[in-house]
Amino acid sequence: MPHTQLSQEALDRIARNKAAALQRLQQSKVAKQPSQTAQLARPVTGIQQAPATNGPTAAGAGDAPADKPTSFQRKKRAIDLNYCEYNFSTMKDTKGGFIVEEQQIDLPEKKQKTDTEASVSDHTLDPDARCEACKSIDLDLNYWKHFNIYVCRACKDAVPDKYSLLTKTECREDYLLTESELRDTSRLPHWVRPNPHKNTYSNMLLYLRCQVEAFAWDKWGGPDQLDAEFDRREKEKKERKAKKFKAKLNELRKKTRTSTWTQRLETDHEHEYGEDEFDASSNQYVSVRRCVAVHKDMLNLWF
Repeated sequence: MPHTQLSQEALDRIARNKAAALQRLQQSKVAKQPSQTAQLARPVTGIQQAPATNGPTAAGAGDAPADKPTSFQRKKRAIDLNYCEYNFSTMKDTKGGFIVEEQQIDLPEKKQKTDTEASVSDHTLDPDARCEACKSIDLDLNYWKHFNIYVCRACKDAVPDKYSLLTKTECREDYLLTESELRDTSRLPHWVRPNPHKNTYSNMLLYLRCQVEAFAWDKWGGPDQLDAEFDRREKEKKERKAKKFKAKLNELRKKTRTSTWTQRLETDHEHEYGEDEFDASSNQYVSVRRCVAVHKDMLNLWF
């Protein structure tokens, strides 16, 4: 391809276009420089600055890449990283942006708490309340709230025959009270406590001994009548147990006897007869012989 010689006018136009392009490039760089400066001036938080090192590595940092951090440096960075700590007690649940009025929420727990507070407020504490045993003012508020009785902490521990607590099982087995009677809070108030054995079990119901005994004496007529009823029930329980044992024993005997009879039938038996016996009262001669083993009689008529 032959070489084409450019004219002077074409060369001047190329030079002007190149100068205009360089000028536009310089203007665009100047326009971008303020935004980059503002970004660099913005503070950076949560990034730990790498410690300066002395030696050839620092001197030639621009020429060669930095060495990998050691395990100690990595652990130190993980410990020294900044983090945000929130106080959840002061935070408010906005329910994902849906504002719900608290008055519209009717939870069972909230209703139960309100009922409990109302029941406690019904019992107004006497300003001159004293222990019914020693007249002390150091009262146990739990006994007053749940059993409506004024007793101090010292008398509660000193007189267990009157102020000790009984479980529902003890009231049902020792005082022969029914489930409906134990659930009647108007006659037998109780104290609901969490089960000490396991939190998933049913709540524990505690009753005051003096109130339970007063209710039991009123029901059975006194401690002697309660003991008599307890003995009667224990006797009936033993009789039912003995009857059940006897029935099972008879069933076992029947099974054993059946197996014995089956074993006897499987084996062949040959009769062994004794001496002949003659009956002289009849007109005929009769010979009766009896097997010695099974006592089977064989009658022979003689003509």
